[in-house]
Amino acid sequence: MMQSRLAVVAVCATLLSACTTSQNTPIREVQACAKIKNLSLGKDGTQYANPVLAIEVLSECDATSQNSRAALLQMRSIAYAQTKDYVKATTDFEDALRLRPARTAWDDIGLAALYRKSGQPERALALLRKMFDDHLGMRGKGTAPGMPSYYHLGLTLVALEKWPEATEAFTEGLTYQPDYSWAYFYRALAYNGMNDADHARADLRKGQKLVETSSNAIRTQIQEALKQEPFATLFEKYPE
Repeated sequence: MMQSRLAVVAVCATLLSACTTSQNTPIREVQACAKIKNLSLGKDGTQYANPVLAIEVLSECDATSQNSRAALLQMRSIAYAQTKDYVKATTDFEDALRLRPARTAWDDIGLAALYRKSGQPERALALLRKMFDDHLGMRGKGTAPGMPSYYHLGLTLVALEKWPEATEAFTEGLTYQPDYSWAYFYRALAYNGMNDADHARADLRKGQKLVETSSNAIRTQIQEALKQEPFATLFEKYPE
């Protein structure tokens, strides 16, 4: 799922190239925006290597640019989220969508994730439900919602402790991507909330089997994440 952030950065960087190439663009703006393409991404390519620097550079360009402001705000939102400043990250993302309304489900998913991380799961749920009502899919209006839409719906329902609805969301998502281990792990969490030990245990085992078939880097990353709560307690409750 995290590949979505890389896509956002790549798309925004492409959009911003217009700011540095237009003959009518002021020199000061060109100089400020030109620094953006020098911002490095982290090892996994989904975040900025130096989010604080990214915020500084993007803010400088944001102050002078008359073009692609929505792209700038969305890029800066990613950097703010990395520093866990979810208030500013959310504000930037909201402003970006006001300037350029959601074109695909990824746009609404990105904002919903920020609402959830900033302790506003109710707003996240309302936004995601509207996304489904509007038939906004992964490639635009009228396209399939895919795993990401249902996965983030499930995460939001888990945050609200709406366990039965959460299991339904993850189950629907798995029809699109049956090999996504995190959907099984979070569905296990939801089953546990329903006191359904058999299904919770089964999903944990399914998720683990999928992790075992992953590359070394991904397997290590997931295993480390599973040592954190709420999964550490969940695995203790349902040992192999």
